[in-house]
Amino acid sequence: MTTKVVQKFKNFGLLALFVLSIISCEKEIESIGVNLIDNNVFSKDVFVTEVTSENVNIDRVPTNGNSQYLLGVYSDNEFGTLKASIATQLILPTTGETYANGYGTNTTIDSVLINIPYQTTVEDDYSDGKPKFSIDSVFGNKETSFKLSVYELKTFLNTLDPNDPSKTAVYYSDKIFQKGDTPLYSGDFKVNPEDTVAYIKRYDFDGTTVVKTDTIKETDSKPTIKIPLNKALIKQLFVDNAANTEFSSIDNFTHYFRGLYIEAETSTNNNAHLVSLSMTNAKMTIYYSKTVDETADQDLDGNGTKGETGVRTSHNYAFLFGNLKANHFDRSYTNSKQSGADRLYVQGAAGSLATIDLFVGQNLSELQNKNWLINDANLTFYVDQNASSDIAPEQLMIYNYQENSQITDMITEGTNVVGGYLEYDDDGKPYKYVFKITDYISELLKSDEPLDLVKLGIKVYNNPTDAPVSVSDLIVREVSWTPKGVVLYNHNASAAEKRVKLEISYTELNK
Repeated sequence: MTTKVVQKFKNFGLLALFVLSIISCEKEIESIGVNLIDNNVFSKDVFVTEVTSENVNIDRVPTNGNSQYLLGVYSDNEFGTLKASIATQLILPTTGETYANGYGTNTTIDSVLINIPYQTTVEDDYSDGKPKFSIDSVFGNKETSFKLSVYELKTFLNTLDPNDPSKTAVYYSDKIFQKGDTPLYSGDFKVNPEDTVAYIKRYDFDGTTVVKTDTIKETDSKPTIKIPLNKALIKQLFVDNAANTEFSSIDNFTHYFRGLYIEAETSTNNNAHLVSLSMTNAKMTIYYSKTVDETADQDLDGNGTKGETGVRTSHNYAFLFGNLKANHFDRSYTNSKQSGADRLYVQGAAGSLATIDLFVGQNLSELQNKNWLINDANLTFYVDQNASSDIAPEQLMIYNYQENSQITDMITEGTNVVGGYLEYDDDGKPYKYVFKITDYISELLKSDEPLDLVKLGIKVYNNPTDAPVSVSDLIVREVSWTPKGVVLYNHNASAAEKRVKLEISYTELNK
């Protein structure tokens, strides 16, 4: 007992000595700092430099191989109208040999459905004992429908570039896809978070008598886009010739049926909406019924009991969407306000970006000869809160526009430090974006082998493709599937304190 008490006092004494040492050191450090300032060894100041900015329209972006695909129609007074359609290959449900076995005897096509899962969030509402969902990444007016049509795709989607087979084929957003003359489906569409179940009527061999109705839903019960296709046309394309060579291999099949083109068009007005889709597990399913062959020795219930002759059984073939998918963006700026006189329009999905020239009217070599230690360098853009658009992106990206590469800070500090995140004012309205580019400015203003002054670019940030994955990952990718956009003040004096500006906080080491 005594030993423990003594040990505690020893520990307390050591702790007290350690704390006193820290306090003493802090006082010494404080004194040293005061002496340095008093002796004029350095001084701190802020330098604000003028910049110029310019709008640049993006003609096209690559759209295949992305993690997101847009579908729908969106329009506002600032950015005009964007229509987004999807082209996709289909994959045989199993091997060609199995599919080629056919659909059996007295077959009826009960239903054909395209099924595309929404990206959703589960809401905290189980009032009726069932989960409820909200659909993520919807832009525009969810209550206004757009026209949705599905066609047989007539453009063959090559995996490799036809002009250079050593490279992967790239499909840009302005690519025009050929389609069949007769739609497999056409009708009005709007997103529906309650679309969780499909009811499939199973028919007798006469094609009119309903034998039963199956309830089909995803294993996670999440809602999906369900598009019913023309059964007669699908029967002609997929059923009547199932035993032919067109279905004997995946290669033969993709040449025979090149895929689907899902087209979005304006319905009643442009004030509709876009939805962003991952397309994971998207598929076209053919639901059919057939009569069991009387000579078949089948165990229908799995209990060893042989089935009766002439029994109707339910089946389906699911054709998953292939890896090769692409978007087509149809843009119109007819009704937009993009004059570029005193505003910057930054929008993704083949929209527009802004370019920035730093140190306008400054003698850069003179600044490089100053004995400055750069503490902070912030480039600030203010949102035009009078603009009618309300789809401001959560983050913008700054990069070397001239060389299409990452700037220094994206490699040395990372996305979180560089920032470009949307900041809000006290009323909760979009207010500004701030980029911290301290390392870039430090390298630019150093006297020994400084960086060359280049034009910078500001664009909508796409996560995760815009973030560098290594120190050697310098090229900025062209892809952009985010349709969000924001109107910013540019460099004009009319914007007063909200004009674009670069503020540099520095410590000047006196010589």
